[in-house]
Amino acid sequence: FFGRIGVLIIVGSALVVATTSADALVLLGGLAVAYGFQMWPSLMSVCWFPWFTRQGVTWGLFFGIIAVTLTETIGKNIFGDALPWGRWPWTMHSAAWGIYFNLGAAIIISAMTQSDEDRSHRQTYHDFLHEHAGLPEEKRGLVPVAWIITLAWFFFGIGPGAVIGNTIFGDPNAPDTWAFGIPSIWTWQILFWVLGVGMMWFLAYKMEMSLVPKKEVEALVEDIGDSAQA
Repeated sequence: FFGRIGVLIIVGSALVVATTSADALVLLGGLAVAYGFQMWPSLMSVCWFPWFTRQGVTWGLFFGIIAVTLTETIGKNIFGDALPWGRWPWTMHSAAWGIYFNLGAAIIISAMTQSDEDRSHRQTYHDFLHEHAGLPEEKRGLVPVAWIITLAWFFFGIGPGAVIGNTIFGDPNAPDTWAFGIPSIWTWQILFWVLGVGMMWFLAYKMEMSLVPKKEVEALVEDIGDSAQA
């Protein structure tokens, strides 16, 4: 019930903003990406890490949203000179700052709130996922490769390593040195967009993160609708 009410309020607020303030709509659109990224620890806890606790994920989400807000334009507008940094400190996207604080809090608080009973309950779901959607044994060797590719892309594409793109394809203050007739950072971002597409293909198909399970999924209980018709 409260979830539906929350969705109704959010949708209503979005409609009001969309019809009354174009500037605010752009700001909220940028925030939506960074805020949405903060759901990753929740997804990770469901799919891979059963030792994440409800309390850890919840507090992690809270701190992640705070970090995103403080490293975006909205934070500067609210707190002004009280914040010693501007938007995206160290050229790191607000989503990255949020996820660092999010994961940090989730890990620390989860370690402090472990329960054998809750862990056993969560493990049943992870065992089911591992049985039906786990990576085949012959592809286990690709796991370190996938981690390296993904972390490298995040570091150089949207993390601190992106500063290399400021000058690698030409001096940003000297257009005649631009390798492709556009600022160096544009070329860098386009390059990592293309590499990102390749990374997503690798994760989706080679690592089977977007493939239908090969093992048939058997229902543990009959659907309520089927029981009613019977």
